[in-house]
Amino acid sequence: MAYEYGPLSRPLKETLAALQDGLMCEYRLEYLPAHRRSARRLRRLRRIRGWCRATGRLAEQAARVTERILPRIEQETGHAFHSPDGPIRILMAPSTKRLFSDILAGFPEDALPISANDLSMLGNFADDSHALALIGDVTLRLKVLPGRDAGTLDLAALSDRWGLHGNRIGAGHAPDGEGLVREKETLARAVLGLIYVEGGVDALRAVVPLLACDES
Repeated sequence: MAYEYGPLSRPLKETLAALQDGLMCEYRLEYLPAHRRSARRLRRLRRIRGWCRATGRLAEQAARVTERILPRIEQETGHAFHSPDGPIRILMAPSTKRLFSDILAGFPEDALPISANDLSMLGNFADDSHALALIGDVTLRLKVLPGRDAGTLDLAALSDRWGLHGNRIGAGHAPDGEGLVREKETLARAVLGLIYVEGGVDALRAVVPLLACDES
């Protein structure tokens, strides 16, 4: 099946709530008393219940980002994000791709808890951080700090300052050492990339004092 791409049909918070509600409805529709369940039906019910719980955890983690992380970033950068959805998408961990892909494949299209296109879009959010990190990195190098080695900036420290890695949504096991540093740098660059996409070069230039502080 091929699906269109673009924004979700409704805000991310509402989409996750609708997905969780839809999964709960599907669970009730397929529920049978224990003595009437086949092994296959039991596995099916456990799978739907697992998807429902995982979606609920994502919604809780996304709410925490909205309440705690966004205000901190906005206060320090002076940039008001167009929607909480942008930063939340950046913080979606790769494991969420598997979750939404499994849900999409787990129902006939006419029985999906939410639209196939929304599920497909949710699964693609885990790639947003890398795309926006590239935008942030290139913009820093060419437009904001030309002639300066952007690689010398301590972006991992900026990620820690904003609590990005510790508040990844759906994150599992975290890497150690250089892998952890790279993940933190990617998240910081992605937030900078989003600030540039939404606010332009001037909005990103306003963040330079934070970068200089972290570099020192």
